[in-house]
Amino acid sequence: MNHQTPIISKAVIKGCIRVVTGLRIGGPGTGVKIGGVDQPVIADPYGKPYIPGSSLKGKMRSLIEKKERVKFENGKHTCQSPESYKNCPVCKIWGIMGDKVKDAPTLTRIIVRDTFLDENSITEEMHRNLELRWTEIKVENAIDRITGTALSRSLRQLERVPAGARFSPLEIIYTCYEQDDKEIFKKIFEAMELLEHDYLGGMGSRGYGKVKFENLVIYWNRPEDYENGNTNQNKVNGGFNTPAMILQHYEEILNKLS
Repeated sequence: MNHQTPIISKAVIKGCIRVVTGLRIGGPGTGVKIGGVDQPVIADPYGKPYIPGSSLKGKMRSLIEKKERVKFENGKHTCQSPESYKNCPVCKIWGIMGDKVKDAPTLTRIIVRDTFLDENSITEEMHRNLELRWTEIKVENAIDRITGTALSRSLRQLERVPAGARFSPLEIIYTCYEQDDKEIFKKIFEAMELLEHDYLGGMGSRGYGKVKFENLVIYWNRPEDYENGNTNQNKVNGGFNTPAMILQHYEEILNKLS
């Protein structure tokens, strides 16, 4: 397979990400100011938090790698030959860097867009209780496990997206180059469900970053749909709009992927 491989079809997954517990995806620090936050979240040019596509894509890959029990070398997994690649859904979906493996296919099948905050999800009541316009401040410190007291100079202020916020529209693009790609398309929803039972962003072991994928819609686009301007018309998942529901009914959905 090479970059001239024809496209059989493209799936467009849309939906939203709901924050269940405070979400923290760190942004660049600009130095601590009086009254400022020690560790801000990543924000768009308008100052609103967002979920980078790279963060979501990377976490999904990490979780599906562990679920598939792939082989790791130096903390990473990469198929070393076309033969191993052929049977590896992780490398087939998420791709291989072209400069890392000689003579192995490199096409990635998945694109994950940045997902931006739905302003309407921050209600007036939430605004009244937030320290900042779109986010909350959580104060934490480190505890000495022997004495049970706070360590000196350990107090810090962390910015988080509050529980109840939504990020929308989520958009994931999946490209089919081979008929078998329709079978492994299922792995994307497995990764989503794994993520719902894990965490997104940092400090998950402290309770941060629980999210839910909701209102999912899968549009199946064929090459002729792009020729005729009829993209995103063929919805194939019916009323199955969560990762779990899509997985439970995947055979039914698969029959519609023509």
